[in-house]
Amino acid sequence: MAFINSHGKKISFDCSELIEELKEDIAEFGGDKIVAVWCKNNEGVTLYTNYDFIEREEPINASELHCGEYIQKMTMTALLILLEKQNEIF
Repeated sequence: MAFINSHGKKISFDCSELIEELKEDIAEFGGDKIVAVWCKNNEGVTLYTNYDFIEREEPINASELHCGEYIQKMTMTALLILLEKQNEIF
């Protein structure tokens, strides 16, 4: 299905490996666990490219972000739904 921007263009992003890693983490920590998610805008839609656990002792450093990326917090279940949608080839 992919994401569809305001011009009707379908935008997808291959994240199969990230989905498998996330499923393993959900099985271990539960889907309600809130994580930091790497996001970037691409042609008018938000793509989700990575995630990490939120640790007070080791906060995410701005140097870990690539140009144009930003962090958004969400549950692992919400992230899984978004990753599966953006991973779909149209």
